[in-house]
Amino acid sequence: MLSNLIVTNQKVVLIIDQLNRDRIALKFITSLLSEQGEGNDIKALPIGTQLKHVASFEAMLRDCANNANNQQTNPTDPITTKTGYNVILPTLADLLCYQTPAFIFDYLNKLRQSEHVRRVFLWASPMHLQHPDADYILAGCEYLAELVLRLETDSTLSLISRKPGGGVTNKRYKCQVSKTEFQVKPLTEGVDTTTSPGTTIQETPDNASDTGRTFKIELDEDEVVARNALTLPYERTSEAEDGNIIYTPDANDDFDEEDPDEDLLI
Repeated sequence: MLSNLIVTNQKVVLIIDQLNRDRIALKFITSLLSEQGEGNDIKALPIGTQLKHVASFEAMLRDCANNANNQQTNPTDPITTKTGYNVILPTLADLLCYQTPAFIFDYLNKLRQSEHVRRVFLWASPMHLQHPDADYILAGCEYLAELVLRLETDSTLSLISRKPGGGVTNKRYKCQVSKTEFQVKPLTEGVDTTTSPGTTIQETPDNASDTGRTFKIELDEDEVVARNALTLPYERTSEAEDGNIIYTPDANDDFDEEDPDEDLLI
């Protein structure tokens, strides 16, 4: 299920909807959380004109902080047995109608740093972003996000996941929506970008397991021959000769045949 890929340890989740279906954003994210048993501990900001009041955003942070207090007073409460709430923000288009990009980035960063927030979900439809710097704002949100789900078409999507150690994976999936769940299946052309630069990647044989791609570490016979035939600049290319000293006289050299010490009384 798609929820298995989205509801993970990544804290900031950005959903880029290229099909422009902002109206289903809240229902879509809620259904993913419900599939993973986290449908009860959700916090969402009010929509509409209330978004122009900074107090609404501050109240959200206070409500999330109350989770810690409830944990101390009601340790058996099923909602508070997990750390923090799942925060579903209004769509990026709605946020930009009432707040500046700087405020949105700052608020996202506060949610990301809060120990009372388990995950943050933000929905963005590029066609609905009515802002002169929409491309830069969306790029900034992608930079802050640890997981980016891109809904490409009705049947395909891509998922970029950033891990704490710095690794990044970028995979594409075929999706199928039923009345009860959202099924996904990896596409064979999906590429895993966790490899470091310069690493050689080789296709797996047809009869190999469906694991995408494998690393090629060893050299085959032709490559060993080519490597051994290569002469590096610092290697000697000629054999050592006899130890003869060859001297070429200079024009100013004085080779007087007379004994230079004949005037000495020796």
